[in-house]
Amino acid sequence: MSPNIDNPAYLLTLLTGGLTNGVLYALVALAIVLVYKTTSHINLAQGEMATLGAFCVFELTRHGVNVWLAIAIALVLSFFFGAGLERGLIRPLERRGVFPVILATLALFLIINAGVAIIWGTQPVAPPRPFPSGIDDKIDLIGGAPPFFITHVSLGVLAVLVVLLLGLWLLLEKTKLGLGYRAVAANREAAEVMGIPVGRMYMFGWGIAAALGTLAAALVAETAGALDFNSMGVILIFGLAAATLGGIDSVPGAAVGGLALGLVMAVVPGLFTVIEGDLSLVIALLVVLVVLLVRPQGLFGTKTLERV
Repeated sequence: MSPNIDNPAYLLTLLTGGLTNGVLYALVALAIVLVYKTTSHINLAQGEMATLGAFCVFELTRHGVNVWLAIAIALVLSFFFGAGLERGLIRPLERRGVFPVILATLALFLIINAGVAIIWGTQPVAPPRPFPSGIDDKIDLIGGAPPFFITHVSLGVLAVLVVLLLGLWLLLEKTKLGLGYRAVAANREAAEVMGIPVGRMYMFGWGIAAALGTLAAALVAETAGALDFNSMGVILIFGLAAATLGGIDSVPGAAVGGLALGLVMAVVPGLFTVIEGDLSLVIALLVVLVVLLVRPQGLFGTKTLERV
C-alpha cells in the first residue's frame, strides 16, 4: 500500500492523471464505436490512421502553420481519407464477407505504419503543442508534499472531450445527417426502404472516426511529449478495451469506458506499490473481462436477442 494513501493531494493527482489518459482512450473508443455502429466492423488500422494524421499536424506546423489551424486541416484531411477508404476499399470487400475486411484493415495497419516510418523516420520527434506545456503552465490547488496541481495540458484535454461529446450529441441528435446515421445504425434494411443514402452514412461514420483518431493522436503526442510511428499502437488496445467495456455500439459508453479504464490504470498502481505500471494494464483488462462476463454487451451496449 502506498504511504501517501491518506494524502488528498496525492489521490487527486492520481485521479487527474487517470482522467487525462482516460480522455485519450475515450477518443479512440469513440472512433471504434462510430465505425462499428453502422458497419459492424472493427478497423484494425484505426491507430495507424490516427498516427498519420498526427504527423500531418507535425508537418504543417514545421512549415509555419498555426498549431490549431494545422489540427483543423488534418481533421478535414483525415475525414476525407477515412470516407475514401470506406468507399474505395472497405465497401467492395464487404460484399465478399467479414474476413476480407479484417485482412484489409490489417494490411492498412502495416502499410501506414511502414509508410510513416519511411517518411518521418523511426526516431521520436517533438510534437506540436496545442496547449501550454512548460514547467510553470499549471494551476496550484493544494500545497504540501506532494502538492496537487492541474496542468494546462490536462485541463485542455478534458475540455476537448467535453466539447467533442457535446458536438457529437448535437450532430447525431439534432441534424438530418445524424438522424440518417442513427437510422442506418439501428436498421440498415429499413433505412434503405426509407430512402436514406446508406452508403453515404457509412462514409460519414468512417470519416468522423478517422478525424477523431487524428485528434486523439495529436493529444497523445502532447501528453507524451513525443511522436513516433508507433505512438498509437498501445493506445488502440486501450481504446478497444474501453469500447468493449462501455458497449461496442454505444457512444456514451465509449466515453465512460475510456474514463473508467484510465482511472483504473492510474489509481491501482498508485495505491498499491507492488503493482507496476505494466501490470496495471493486465488488471484493467481483467476488469473488462469481469464486466463482460456479467454483462456481455458492455455497460451501455445494446443487448442482442437471437430467435431460433
